[in-house]
Amino acid sequence: MKQWKLLLCGCAALFVGACTSPSAAVNAVPAEYAQLVASADKTCQTDSDCASVQKGCCPCAGYEAVNARVAAKLQKKLKKACGMAACTLEMCYEEITPKCVKNQCAGELKPMSAYRMN
Repeated sequence: MKQWKLLLCGCAALFVGACTSPSAAVNAVPAEYAQLVASADKTCQTDSDCASVQKGCCPCAGYEAVNARVAAKLQKKLKKACGMAACTLEMCYEEITPKCVKNQCAGELKPMSAYRMN
């Protein structure tokens, strides 16, 4: 019986350790990834040159409009940086419609009517 208690305590310690590691933070915004998004290429000629990317591991961190060519690279970096990060289950109204404004990608918040409510 004592062995089971030790095993259970050991598993609990591993679980708590995994949940508190930096790569598993709730609603994380990894600094290196945030800097990549902030410094990403935002040049454009048309709206189709722009795409939106998450600013952090969870949608509630918001979105940034960037050049569509770098968006896929940022998405890969996001997956790597966020790993097992958990997000809160709150509804966020942070999505943007990327547009090209004066040759720079910019984001316009989507109207509430654009969110599907089930």
